[in-house]
Amino acid sequence: MRSKISVFLIVGFVVSLCALATLAKAEEQKAQLFVVDERVVKPPMADEFEAVAKEWVAILTKHKFSYPCYTYGTSDFHYHFIWPYKNYADLDNWEKAIDELAEKVGEPWQALMKRANVTHEFVYSHMWNHMPELSYTPENPRLKPEEGNFVFWDIYYVQPDKTKEFDEIFKKMLTLCKSKNIEVAFDVYSGDIGTETPVRLFNVWAKDAADFYIHNTKTWEILGEEGDTLWKKAVTFIRKREVEDGWFLPDLSYIPEEK
Repeated sequence: MRSKISVFLIVGFVVSLCALATLAKAEEQKAQLFVVDERVVKPPMADEFEAVAKEWVAILTKHKFSYPCYTYGTSDFHYHFIWPYKNYADLDNWEKAIDELAEKVGEPWQALMKRANVTHEFVYSHMWNHMPELSYTPENPRLKPEEGNFVFWDIYYVQPDKTKEFDEIFKKMLTLCKSKNIEVAFDVYSGDIGTETPVRLFNVWAKDAADFYIHNTKTWEILGEEGDTLWKKAVTFIRKREVEDGWFLPDLSYIPEEK
């Protein structure tokens, strides 16, 4: 849309939340809760922050921590650590597991946390729920899972009384994508605690920024007038929109081996 960089992302967010990219791909198309630990790093301290994060990942790996963490970075020095959970009750299990790990590691853990604390301005935690009913996985995706390291996040803050209408528009968009055999996959997330609800986050992957925008343009050409009409209708139900892109950071991520 000319300015509709993504309707639903055909371009779009995380929260991989991550995702939330490798996230949703790893967790399949099912409802899932994600917590995003977003750290805004001081630019001069970025190298130190990443060094600390790598040491932290090494500790998780050594002790075979049971929860994975997918990390994304943006050009404005925001680092998103995304944790998938089974449900809300699982948050307590994660906290217990972290406390036990910290106690086991002891002083080295505390020293690492102190080094990390001076590298960032603040921490912003927010939760997202994956919405499989609005997400799209084509029969023949154009990218293999390991090729999608660039992520585009498209965030729509919906008018409080228009969430049903907004979601219905995107269900129609989903149907249109299927009928047109769109090859670009995307995942949709609903904002939870820590977000300006109601909000929908769309997440899409690409090899890099150029790859994303080239295929985004092609996608809209294929969706044609019907897609354009749906987009214009969806916009009438939002109060604001934000877009952001970033990269999956495997060196700062922790993905335990499958049992």
